[in-house]
Amino acid sequence: MTERSRVAAGAVVELRYALGKPDWSDTFRARGRVRGVKGRLQGLLLPVLFAVMVWLLAESAPAAGMAFLGSMLGLVVRTGVLAARHARMSAPLGPWTVTVADSDDGVRFMGTDMETHRGWRSLGGYVETAAGFVLLTPRPYLLVVHYLPKRAMGRDDTDRLRGILERHLPRYGGRPPRH
Repeated sequence: MTERSRVAAGAVVELRYALGKPDWSDTFRARGRVRGVKGRLQGLLLPVLFAVMVWLLAESAPAAGMAFLGSMLGLVVRTGVLAARHARMSAPLGPWTVTVADSDDGVRFMGTDMETHRGWRSLGGYVETAAGFVLLTPRPYLLVVHYLPKRAMGRDDTDRLRGILERHLPRYGGRPPRH
């Protein structure tokens, strides 16, 4: 055991679950928090450029304002739309069985018709939310690798998984949420 995580070396956590829209919403919100101000500014770039283009072509400030507001509304509902789309696309792949090992084995994902393995070096870090753990690729892209919901494990397994992740990956986004 290490003092940092208090989890026995060689521990394994296995989860079985299906991902739904709330899981994907949590995933995208967590990724957005990690991307920070720079990521948010990049997200605003397209609506601003769209509004400027409308203003230049229409030569109308009200039309540009409406284009900008419409684009901003699109950004607000984007997380929900993306979450619904990902839930619909991933439904045939699940339910998932995920094995997280405190060894060089890393993480193994098994769906209905597929199986894949990710070593620790292929993962950039993780974010812990109140509802789960989000595994991400290395910076600067921070793409979502997978979501591990806490509802699929007991409190002991949650602590064990947190310890394994702490030992192998950097935590993005600061301290974990309070339980």
